[in-house]
Amino acid sequence: MGQGVTLEICVDSLGLALAAARGGADRIELCGPLQDGGITPSAGLAIATRKSIDLPIAMLVRARTGAFTASDAEFEVMRQDISYARNIGIDLVVLGLVHEDQTVDIDRTRQLVEYARPMQVTFHRAFDATPDLEAALDDVVQTGATRILTSGAKSSGVLGAPVVHHLREQAGDRINLMLCGGISCTTIQQVLQSSGVSEAHAALRASVRVEPETGAISQESLEYFSECVRKMKQLMHSSENSAN
Repeated sequence: MGQGVTLEICVDSLGLALAAARGGADRIELCGPLQDGGITPSAGLAIATRKSIDLPIAMLVRARTGAFTASDAEFEVMRQDISYARNIGIDLVVLGLVHEDQTVDIDRTRQLVEYARPMQVTFHRAFDATPDLEAALDDVVQTGATRILTSGAKSSGVLGAPVVHHLREQAGDRINLMLCGGISCTTIQQVLQSSGVSEAHAALRASVRVEPETGAISQESLEYFSECVRKMKQLMHSSENSAN
């Protein structure tokens, strides 16, 4: 791992973003409703979070759920969302485009990466939908993206960690890899050690309790979420120290 571990927490509300920050998250990823697979968050959520949290913030740029392809109209929406993110001080954007055959759309993704500068760009789990991960990694490198979010195309980070370890060796210093896929406090040390990556991405949705009557997240649940983030970060540091 080497250069210090980074914990990115994925959230779809300001309350959860604040709770993640209190728990010691290193970076926040903002998304629209996660139960739909995640889309670009609302302008209100993005700017409120930026004003409230002094941490690096990543913003998902995805015009719709479903396939990771994009029409010309959707591509223009993505450009405008990137422009908005840059203007309000977002640090990173999270995006990715593929062709109908699920191979990486190098040209249009590169256009978005260049348009996003000086923000960093994470190529999201469209990567895991590609038919050949090794080829896809080389393709994403060509786009100029900063990192790839991946579970190794497996259903969980635990199962995908060995695949990600192989991809990390292939990537060398050309691009970073960030492991995801249902990572929790019980699995974080295992997946860091077996994948060899220094960045982990988690949503911790199992720790979120929504009030059935109102649909709101209780303050008690927010505090529990914050404590889960804190514990995960501590475990990451412990794993890093034992590896050094």
